[in-house]
Amino acid sequence: MFARANGYPYLPKSIIYRMERILKKTSIKKHATPHIFRHSHISMLAEAGVDIATVMKRVGHDDVKTTMKIYTHVTNKMKEDASQKVQQTFGSILDLGIS
Repeated sequence: MFARANGYPYLPKSIIYRMERILKKTSIKKHATPHIFRHSHISMLAEAGVDIATVMKRVGHDDVKTTMKIYTHVTNKMKEDASQKVQQTFGSILDLGIS
């Protein structure tokens, strides 16, 4: 939800209209709606390591499968972090000291 300074929400149509105007000025060809910000926000929470229960509460989900399946996209940073964690945890096992 997008709110004005006084706390009242913007009408969804006005947000969509502004997004369309902004996208026309870019080279982005993907059709985007305000809902894309929800996906991005949840992916960023996952990337930051926020636990799934907190993410679910924040976005109003009751089913963990919904949150995990639809919203938590694997980002490049998450892939890099996973590689670093594997290296930190198991790197010494692979180092047999053979010269």
